[in-house]
Amino acid sequence: MLALAAASAALALTLAGCSGSGSEPKAAPTHDLGTPVAGEIKEGALDGVTLTFAGSGGVFQDGQTKALWDPFANASGATVNQDAFDAGKLKAMVDSGNVSWDIVNTTQFDTARGCGTLYEEYDMSKVDTSKIPEGTITDKCMVPQILYGLVVVYNTDKFGDNPPKSAADFFDTKKFPGKRTVSQSTYVDPQTVEFALTAQGKDVKNLKPEDINGAFDMYKDLGDNVIGWTTGAQAQQQLEAGEAVMGLVWSGRGYGAASAGAPVAPMWDQWMIMVDSNGIPKGVKDKDAAFAAVNYSIGAEQQAKMTELTSYGGVNVDAKPKMDATLTEWMTTEHLDTGISPNVDFWVKNYDALAAAWAGWATGN
Repeated sequence: MLALAAASAALALTLAGCSGSGSEPKAAPTHDLGTPVAGEIKEGALDGVTLTFAGSGGVFQDGQTKALWDPFANASGATVNQDAFDAGKLKAMVDSGNVSWDIVNTTQFDTARGCGTLYEEYDMSKVDTSKIPEGTITDKCMVPQILYGLVVVYNTDKFGDNPPKSAADFFDTKKFPGKRTVSQSTYVDPQTVEFALTAQGKDVKNLKPEDINGAFDMYKDLGDNVIGWTTGAQAQQQLEAGEAVMGLVWSGRGYGAASAGAPVAPMWDQWMIMVDSNGIPKGVKDKDAAFAAVNYSIGAEQQAKMTELTSYGGVNVDAKPKMDATLTEWMTTEHLDTGISPNVDFWVKNYDALAAAWAGWATGN
């Protein structure tokens, strides 16, 4: 999975310049990086530079380190440290003007909501995005990190001869009897809402604020047939144990259950595309070095290796990871034509209403 699952150096420099000490604002570092090509960096171009990547931890961040950041460090001469991302810590860093992270792995909604306040806008002349899948750059403060999905996973022992084929089927307990598992984590997930609205026949490109509560009513109407998961690991366990015959879960967790031998399969007819962002914190000390690191990380070779190590979809259309039959079945990048992209602008504008409704759903109210 991913989860995954929640504003300045310029200000600091201004204050320093007005402190009466007579010191001049420190100029941003300059590097001879040349024209950016995804996956490439001049050898030794960042000798002596230290960068810190804050990610989501676990085997996913381990895979990112091996596939992306260690090779970047070896090629560029930079040192790349690892830390755990926390939205509250990021805000405290930005507010204090003491930013120690250079790149963070967060959601596309987070960078969209914090663009210009918590995150720097990208200078796209310094990042080669020519091989990024269409539609995955969703605001000015992000370049995609991974591509995964919120997918219906069903028990093939129960429904192998008559599998669900639409979002509406997930809510049809007469045709597909049994318990469903749905996120009730503290992470506010717009795609869970969009999935229910898709089942109602709504176009996610044309949502209205009043649609939000109607989506949660869909889940509540499942009654005893719905159970919640609060972590990706719990969702996977519910599927493996047969506690739920159907789940709306992160694609990586469905793959994990299948790899563990559970009789499960994905429904690709209507699935919700999810993208994590490479965000650059506002006030980062060396933007060009951060841009260069992101540019390197989105190369085809790096993205292929990342997929092989983490099971998550790469963000370079030329990436050719080595995949067995199970991973191929669960790979989101093989099914983009049937995926539904989120309405990011709507959720940025209506985030407070979503968060309030989600809190009620997550607490059972």
